[in-house]
Amino acid sequence: MDRDRDPVARVADAVLPHRDDLIATLITIIEREIAVLDHDERLHSLLEASVTENIVSALHIMSNGIDPRSVDAPPSAVSYARRLAQRDVPMSALLRAYRLGQARSLDLVLGEAMKLPGGDPANTVMQLVGITSAYVDRVSEQVARAYEDERERWVSSRGALRQHWVGQLLNAPSPNVEQAETALGYRMAGTHLAVEGWANRSVGPVDAMGILERLSTLLHRVFQARGEPLLVPTDETDARIWFPVKAHPAVDPGVVARELERAKLPVRVAIGNARSGLEGFRRSVRGASRAKTVALAAGDAAPRAVSFAQVAPVALLADEPAELADFVADTLGGLAVDEPWRQSLRETLRVFLATNRSYAATAEQLTVHRNTVHYRIQQAVEKYGVLVEDNAFELQLALTICRWHGTDVLRGDVG
Repeated sequence: MDRDRDPVARVADAVLPHRDDLIATLITIIEREIAVLDHDERLHSLLEASVTENIVSALHIMSNGIDPRSVDAPPSAVSYARRLAQRDVPMSALLRAYRLGQARSLDLVLGEAMKLPGGDPANTVMQLVGITSAYVDRVSEQVARAYEDERERWVSSRGALRQHWVGQLLNAPSPNVEQAETALGYRMAGTHLAVEGWANRSVGPVDAMGILERLSTLLHRVFQARGEPLLVPTDETDARIWFPVKAHPAVDPGVVARELERAKLPVRVAIGNARSGLEGFRRSVRGASRAKTVALAAGDAAPRAVSFAQVAPVALLADEPAELADFVADTLGGLAVDEPWRQSLRETLRVFLATNRSYAATAEQLTVHRNTVHYRIQQAVEKYGVLVEDNAFELQLALTICRWHGTDVLRGDVG
């Protein structure tokens, strides 16, 4: 290292090899210390991008002697602030995240400053404190302004007003149902079928709402709804939709998936159970939300339409991933390994049990020869010791868990 180089720049040089560890630590601390910032996958990615760009920007300032008061907030930091505004996350949580980030980063850079040979460490420490404080002040001011602007825009939109009244119906102990019904143009009497819809990753925010409105129109026809649906955006590319339907409607997610494909709608859906009254309005969307969680966990392997009825046992256990993995390992033994051949055995066995142990029906559903089904079942039983006769219920549940949770509940070793 050049001993004549500015000591602040030398500190940045020393921190650079630890940059990725610092970023990972900051994300962990923020999500642990600020509960409302412990997000779903999409917001977690935005948080990760915001932290990364802020750290890179701060180190660049230190390395090149740039005035921190002259820089602009990183684009991802501004995007993250706007998204929090849409999710009704308090601005105080966002600003606290910056304070936590500043404190942890200062610990690291000051530690490196004290290791520098020669010079005046006290002066270097004062410069570092000044730079980080000025940077955080500058960026915090800009992201706060972005948050406020977005919040004002969001609250003034029709979607936000609907969010407000739906939030009252879902969460208030004693909501003003009549007032909410008037504002929403939707009645609590009768039977409700709730759907969570979310656009594919390739769809931008500008196009997403039009796609979700087309989805609402399509499902209105498929479900033979008895009135206008209630569509409420929950994110730039996500929405909840309630349909007033007849009691005990026939809901086939396979039909929904085919209709989505036919309409070329780049969207996926999770469907709750039909329930009646205000409590049914709440319960149906809870089921749809749980089904969405399972579908997201399954990733690209999940069908385009999933119903809570399909995944209820798995959805109700989704909050206990470690216990799910233990149950799968105990039930499937050597078959509980993340490996393509064993995956084909698991899926064949799952369909075999679901078709009441019909080799012909399993072969037809999997589009393979009947002898292939025989061979795979034989392999599962003889090679991996799966007991098809003794614990059919536990076995089918474990196989269903594997289908939806995949690598999260499987072992990675194939020894």
